[in-house]
Amino acid sequence: MRTRGTRGGILLSLDAEDTIEDLNAVHEENPAVLAGQVSLELAERVPWRFVQAVADKVTAAGGELKDLKPPASVMQVKAETVIVNRTVRSGNHLESTGSLIVMGDVNAGAELVANDDIIVIGNLRGVAHAGASGNENAVIWAQRILSPQLRIAGALAQADGNAPDGSGAEIAMLQDGQIMLKPY
Repeated sequence: MRTRGTRGGILLSLDAEDTIEDLNAVHEENPAVLAGQVSLELAERVPWRFVQAVADKVTAAGGELKDLKPPASVMQVKAETVIVNRTVRSGNHLESTGSLIVMGDVNAGAELVANDDIIVIGNLRGVAHAGASGNENAVIWAQRILSPQLRIAGALAQADGNAPDGSGAEIAMLQDGQIMLKPY
């Protein structure tokens, strides 16, 4: 457990290993720490019941819980679109925090993962996972979708062995919890 003074009061950083005894020791060492405005900064896996116990201790000490900052991994990362100007070969794995655009084919054995849309200006034969962070509005668009497996958010679709008859662009989207493949 770390304490740091800020302009608005005290920042108390909690780790998963911290205990109420650690908090009591900090309070005994310096009672004024919990008496003013206190912001809590959480590391990953801090039990909620411990956070509640800290909040109760701050209130009991005459302080005010001003702010609660979640773990850095929970905070939203700015989405970034990745554009790849080549064919993606078998064995390659590409990821994006936003959309992923491939200006070429995606060969079988390659894997694409994006938090938003996946767009392939060519044939998609590899595995594609759009909406990897749970975005159910994400789509997969390609000149031809010949992938053995598509994923959008938490939904999964596997090829049935029949190649689609269409010769134009195709789009895969989530509809009523199912991945639907349609001509574009």
